[in-house]
Amino acid sequence: MWTNVFRLGGLSQVSWFQFLPVESDLNSLPDKRIKVEQKDAATLLVLSSHLQLQKEGFLSAWTNSFVGPWDPSQGLHNPDEKIKLWLFIPGRHASVVDSAQSAVSRLRVVASGLWLAPGDSEEVAAALSQALRNRIERALLGLSYMRFGDVFSRFHPPQIEESIRRAQPTIEFIFAATEESIFVHAIISSKFVKFGILRF
Repeated sequence: MWTNVFRLGGLSQVSWFQFLPVESDLNSLPDKRIKVEQKDAATLLVLSSHLQLQKEGFLSAWTNSFVGPWDPSQGLHNPDEKIKLWLFIPGRHASVVDSAQSAVSRLRVVASGLWLAPGDSEEVAAALSQALRNRIERALLGLSYMRFGDVFSRFHPPQIEESIRRAQPTIEFIFAATEESIFVHAIISSKFVKFGILRF
């Protein structure tokens, strides 16, 4: 196992924005099937905006958002659960920068603020951590690393059975914020990761 610590400069203050789709009131729709279809369309809008922001090099992530009181009689999943998009822009920004406007044009800002290291909001810190992992994931794709939760593992398509039995290099990133900046603790090790091939 090998570890190293890196400092992410320029991230001592980060403007954040939360988005939800612009949509009509789902409660006014009588047909349950229409509500489900509209919820799926809203989810697709958030995910496509997230992917566009990722392609353009922005720090973004999506998280679950619970809207309204949770009713235990509905089972494990809240029918009012939605996903929301987070956009993080280094520095102080009162509004979304012009270069990100096209990606979020079909979404509405539901909350915004300024995250100052080391931060005082667990929700914002968790979303920022996810956005940083997303950025790292895009950087490591060209090096044949795949993401499994919070761990990145080297992937070689198994040509022969012996290659599956070898331990693969993995990297795990842990983020820590101080008043100076965000620090990344990289833990590099070898683990056995089982890859499966689906055949139809």
